[in-house]
Amino acid sequence: MNDKRKVYRFLRYIALCFVTVLLFILGTVNIAAEGEEETVPGEYGDFIDSLDPSVTDKLPDSAFSSDPEEIEKAAKLLSDPQSVLSMMLSLLGDGIKNIIPTLVIILGVVILASLVTLIASNCGGLSRSVEICIRLCTFCSISGVATYCVESLSVYFERLFAAMTSFVPLSAALFAMGGNLNAAVTNSASLGTVLAVCEFFFTKTAIPLFSVCLCLSLLSVFDGIGSVTGGSISARIRKWYMTALSFLTLIMTFAIAGSNLLASKADNLAMRGMKFAVSSFVPVSGGTLSSTLGTLAASVEVLRGSVGVIGIAALLFLLLPTVIELALLRGVFAICGFCASVLGCSGESKLLGELDSLYGFLEGLAALSAAVFVIALGIFSCVATPFS
Repeated sequence: MNDKRKVYRFLRYIALCFVTVLLFILGTVNIAAEGEEETVPGEYGDFIDSLDPSVTDKLPDSAFSSDPEEIEKAAKLLSDPQSVLSMMLSLLGDGIKNIIPTLVIILGVVILASLVTLIASNCGGLSRSVEICIRLCTFCSISGVATYCVESLSVYFERLFAAMTSFVPLSAALFAMGGNLNAAVTNSASLGTVLAVCEFFFTKTAIPLFSVCLCLSLLSVFDGIGSVTGGSISARIRKWYMTALSFLTLIMTFAIAGSNLLASKADNLAMRGMKFAVSSFVPVSGGTLSSTLGTLAASVEVLRGSVGVIGIAALLFLLLPTVIELALLRGVFAICGFCASVLGCSGESKLLGELDSLYGFLEGLAALSAAVFVIALGIFSCVATPFS
């Protein structure tokens, strides 16, 4: 009987020492927080520094502060629909100004092609050769625009993955601040894996595939080989690739959501067990500890949500110029294709239609790459702290 009492007393001493140390640590952190100005982790500054100047110029000044209240103000400004709409209209206006020279050049080539075709129709056997040469000239006049768009998309992918790579340590730091230790490790691992997979598919395979499809679209200059045309082959390749990429994106999104959900539940369970132990052995201090942790959880959740909103806004500022540029270019191809069909240039109209579809493929790639990380940032912002 005495042995049982000794064991029980020993266990109580151990528990009391554990609670004392825990309260000492929490009290030290609380005193430091009250005595000094609350700041965000240093990884936030690294994330802001990794953004392209074209993105940081659109962020409010309060987004560069180390004060959580200022960051919250920046998040509210960025989430205002009116500011987002005005920014989109500004980008659209700039895009229209930049795309007008391209529209004039392609329209001029189409009008010239219709005139030459009309003249060549009286040349007998040379008409077919002249027609092919005109279509080749039309394609060459557009090749400069195609090269520029590919370079622009490559730069967009590079900036996107650089920003998300710097966000990984920031997310781990903010998870750790809120007590989500399992989520910090799990989110870093899952997000790092998704980054590696996306970088491979969007930079190593998508751009070369676009080049192959662009070459196949050149076959639409001719009437086709047999019953198969280059445009139909290109369309099938793009359809298969987008289907596979969409399925892969769904799997990666599920992996991020599932891993964060399970890790947050594990953190919540561990924290509940600790709070129960503290309340059982030290009832008064345990209640104080619960209220303190609840206040800490609320502040960390607000900070994490604000950082998540700024991250999503940064991704949109990266995405919108590229998508608007591709959308306007597709509009140019559609207008010129319609004019070509009206002027009787069926070959040029078909070629411009192929290019319209091909640049729609690029537009889908850009939007899909950003959607994965926007969902990841949304999940990061919505994960509850175990203190709450």
